[in-house]
Amino acid sequence: MRNTIITIVRCLLLIIILGTIGYVGYKVLPTLTEYRKESNAYEDIRKKTVRTADSSAEEEEFEIDPDTILVDWEQFKGMNVVAWFQMDDIGYPVMQSADNEYYEHRMPDGSESRSGSLFLHGTNAFDFSDRNSFIYGHNMADGSMFGKLRHTYKDPKYKDHTFDLYYPDGTRHTFMFMSVVETYAGSDLYETEFKTLSSFMDYQRKMKSLSLYGNSPEVDSNAKLVSLSTCDGYAGTNNRVIIQGKEISVKKVEYPASWWDLRLAKYEGRNLDTPEKN
Repeated sequence: MRNTIITIVRCLLLIIILGTIGYVGYKVLPTLTEYRKESNAYEDIRKKTVRTADSSAEEEEFEIDPDTILVDWEQFKGMNVVAWFQMDDIGYPVMQSADNEYYEHRMPDGSESRSGSLFLHGTNAFDFSDRNSFIYGHNMADGSMFGKLRHTYKDPKYKDHTFDLYYPDGTRHTFMFMSVVETYAGSDLYETEFKTLSSFMDYQRKMKSLSLYGNSPEVDSNAKLVSLSTCDGYAGTNNRVIIQGKEISVKKVEYPASWWDLRLAKYEGRNLDTPEKN
């Protein structure tokens, strides 16, 4: 009798285990498959649009460093791209829409996506001319998008680390870490407009005081800041991490996108014979 009960219990446990494995597989595998599909899609974008700069004749007039990349902006013609973000092996186009939710789950071409796109805050100037511009990206479980912001760059060994933004006007802008802060969604640290220089200076001081580790860039009334933001935890969390960089270098590295003047004219309100294609 005792052996029969043990056998029944073992069978029930086996059924439960197999059922759990099946359920998890049913729920998780499609998600992992989707992640892989989207990761491959972004890899294709990189292969088509980004290359390492060389010393070809057409590039001799530009200030090219060994780690400079060049972006084929014509691949993004008609899309709402505002920059290419590059930090170590993290490289993605940065999009913008007046609706901040639009690119949360859309690829640069507008197709639906779990991982979405990196995107500039809808109220920020498209040319990053604001004092503080926010770029958002998902904290993906596979480390893609901004997944490494919380897993990697909160470590003090990244003191004074840098990231680059390449703009369609042909320039490379390098930013050095100024602060790395843990906060929450909707906090007053998500500030993009400052009524006075004093309030802007106070904001920088506050960010530096809250930083997980010290960085060299100092508070500066003329500072140009770009802040990277992502979730600091699992899906649905209210926690956020912000990595704020201060611009330390601007270099001309390639010719502007053919559509750049049209983009400028559109936002400056000038009339043109040839309308911008969207």
